[in-house]
Amino acid sequence: MNTTHRPLEFRKLATVLTLATAAAMTAGCGTGDSPAPGTEAEPSPTQQEPTPGAATANAYTGPYDEEFRTEVSSYAGQEVTLTGEIADLVPSRSALVLTDPRNPDLDPLLVSARYAFPDAEEGAVVEVTGTVQTNFQARVDQDDQDNEAGFYDRHIGQPYLDQADLGAG
Repeated sequence: MNTTHRPLEFRKLATVLTLATAAAMTAGCGTGDSPAPGTEAEPSPTQQEPTPGAATANAYTGPYDEEFRTEVSSYAGQEVTLTGEIADLVPSRSALVLTDPRNPDLDPLLVSARYAFPDAEEGAVVEVTGTVQTNFQARVDQDDQDNEAGFYDRHIGQPYLDQADLGAG
């Protein structure tokens, strides 16, 4: 028996296995594969993580004034929060007219509330949050036409705030 060849064979086998293992481990490095699902790169120090709830931030928050009225069409379909004075209201329909208390000549804005607002009063300063729509179309039931038609007719074709929530100003 030749005993000098065995350690040499084991060394060759060990070397081959070591090289094969090293090659297999490095084969995955530097490939064009995308990272596993659920793993994301850490944000760089210059990137800010999105604030929870930021996606629902209002497009505009401020007074109902001439500047907003001029730009109202640019907010179409977006949620805004406005502060103004109630000039007129129809509580049964959860609708009110918002004005600028500092500029009585500014066209009023119709606000269609999401829920009834039993505590709302004419002359009260309120904050309303809702979605800007650009072309109001009256939907008055036949029974309500005498009492409320005039309220809605003056706003047909005008921008308005829809699905609004009412808060104290």
